[in-house]
Amino acid sequence: MKVEELVSYGLSREYIDILKARGINELNPVQEEAVKKGGLFTNRNMLIVSPTASGKTLIGEIAIVRAVESGLKGVYLLPLRAIANEKYTEFKVLESLGFRIGISTGDYDSPAEELEDKDIIVATYERFDSLLRIKPFWMRKVGIVVIDELHTINDPERGPIIEMIVARLKKIQTRIIGLSATIGNPQELAEWLDASLVNIDWRPVKLREGFYDKRAGSIVFADGGFEDVEEEFGERIMDLVAHSARKGLQTLVFVHNRRRVEELALEVSRVGLFKHVELDDAIHSMLAESPSRLEREKLLSLVSRGVAYHHAGLSLQARRAVEEAFRRRFVNVVFATPTLAAGVNLPARRVIVSVKRYDPTSSKTVSIPVFEYKQMAGRAGRPRYDDIGEAIIADAKSREEALKYIKSPPENVQSKISSERSLRIHTLSLIASNDASSLEDVLNIFGSTLGSLQYGGSNLFSQNVEKILEFLASTNMVEKTSSGLKPTRLGKLTSYTYLDPLTVYYYLSYKPSEPDELDLLHIVTTTVDYARSRPFIPSDIIEVYEEQAFQSGLFRRIGAGRLREVDIENIIVGYVHALILRDWINEVDEDRIISKYEIGSGDLYTMRETATWITSSLAKIERLLGDIVFYQKLNKLSMRIDHGVREDALELVKLRGIGRVRARILISHGIRSLRDLSATPKSRLASLPGFGRKLVESISEELKSMGFNEPPD
Repeated sequence: MKVEELVSYGLSREYIDILKARGINELNPVQEEAVKKGGLFTNRNMLIVSPTASGKTLIGEIAIVRAVESGLKGVYLLPLRAIANEKYTEFKVLESLGFRIGISTGDYDSPAEELEDKDIIVATYERFDSLLRIKPFWMRKVGIVVIDELHTINDPERGPIIEMIVARLKKIQTRIIGLSATIGNPQELAEWLDASLVNIDWRPVKLREGFYDKRAGSIVFADGGFEDVEEEFGERIMDLVAHSARKGLQTLVFVHNRRRVEELALEVSRVGLFKHVELDDAIHSMLAESPSRLEREKLLSLVSRGVAYHHAGLSLQARRAVEEAFRRRFVNVVFATPTLAAGVNLPARRVIVSVKRYDPTSSKTVSIPVFEYKQMAGRAGRPRYDDIGEAIIADAKSREEALKYIKSPPENVQSKISSERSLRIHTLSLIASNDASSLEDVLNIFGSTLGSLQYGGSNLFSQNVEKILEFLASTNMVEKTSSGLKPTRLGKLTSYTYLDPLTVYYYLSYKPSEPDELDLLHIVTTTVDYARSRPFIPSDIIEVYEEQAFQSGLFRRIGAGRLREVDIENIIVGYVHALILRDWINEVDEDRIISKYEIGSGDLYTMRETATWITSSLAKIERLLGDIVFYQKLNKLSMRIDHGVREDALELVKLRGIGRVRARILISHGIRSLRDLSATPKSRLASLPGFGRKLVESISEELKSMGFNEPPD
């Protein structure tokens, strides 16, 4: 189907021209099915299920463009900030149509008034869920919501958020389009969404799947073909990488252990499988943006040898540099954890997949689910470059196990809404946003979740929701009145800041009598909201600080007699995280922190981001409750965590381009405030380490916009 034909469906000629300029002259089979049979140009809900890189995103984009051209707003939802930022950049091309593009990924309690004049809004699941609670006026103009990566419903944290977004949207009859590559029960999900289903197993590049038979010394393909593999290193993945390198195939290798990912990359670089490459200035510049010298040097050495690794412990800047180096063929092989397969558009000619991972709960090596394998295998084959992509299972224990992964459909998507944490958070959110004022109202909305469909109706939630309502009433977050359930000011603020009610209860129960810096950090790092995304720290590092944790103020206040074994572990691990954050806000060098605690730059970023949100939210709770001393301490603490500075640098880091290092340089030269800065000659500023004429001019302009005098020449 020619894209020209979409004019007859009501799309503007200007948008068709944009598609053609992007090289899209024809719709592929998935997109054509969505138009002709799926009801893309109706107001029906839709579920699109097709393999990776099959053009699902364009279906969502077309639906949003149609909605905007008819005077409505469109929203595109994604699971991660980094992916949302990429999508926002992609949508910027639509500004030539006069569309205004916005993005919102944080500040959960903000009504995002800046989005009122935006036509297309890109957001994370969590941010949009928070907006559905706050209900800014402009939300009434949203006519369509596209939910990408819908299979994330399987995730215990993000899954319930998607379910509640859908439940709320169904209540107000907003159009929903779900997109997913890996769903084992598409019919059931389409029934839940009340949607037409487009379920086509079409890929732009054919996928050829196989497994490594180590005893036979060959790759065995499901289509009957095989390739002999030379046992050069005596290690499965190394031998497969060497074999692929000799064939000239750009390769992604997925391994479920961060440390092993780095070790394999280092081993491959040492054996010299690839020629040394001269990186251009663009890649050098991207790597230079990494906040960690250790990270920069390590990756630069690897990338120049055609090898790299990719995992959540890397800084965002380093991850982007690796991705770009791979796309531009400077890098021949990337060793990655499965996070790379979750939404990052980085296909390869060949993908090697480990289907085994260590499970810390059982202390055993276990097999991954089929849908995880499918997600990684789907990265094989580069559209416009390859006629075929190959996915090779590296470590199946038998032929039968390998064929299970290759031949079986992905597992069914299962609701996680019934967990106590999810019910607690979302029950309060429904009451706080005035969407529910009784038990029946709450259950009615839960009745629109996937969990209700799969578990046999909302009445199955009744007993647990009643217990949660008792908890919310006992913690002064919900009032039971003769007219029903009402949120208190504390309940509303807890919901709007996106905190788990248990976090607020825990903090208020165990906060110290005096606002001690380390003590407050320790409370934050042991809350349920922090623990859910807490980066891993090696056990030998944790053991070093175990005795200190037992002497902490938090441990003494809770009392050993009231702690279960899991709580004790939380106190100890949380204490080490608190020490890391204390080092960070006292301006300990980032590389020193990374080395001392054996974490990555990306881990430190995650810790900062989560702790900043929780600390800032608790400050608002204290202000509401009237404890100004703790409010001021927590508010400053949140800003210090965000910027990684001592208190005396908080004013200076308000300026763009002035971070923790430059702020300390200014202070060490007697420039302690914005007023001092505005009175310092530009020539002197430009002579300081890390400064230059270009940065000084930028600082001057920003100072003027803030009402200060421009620094003298």
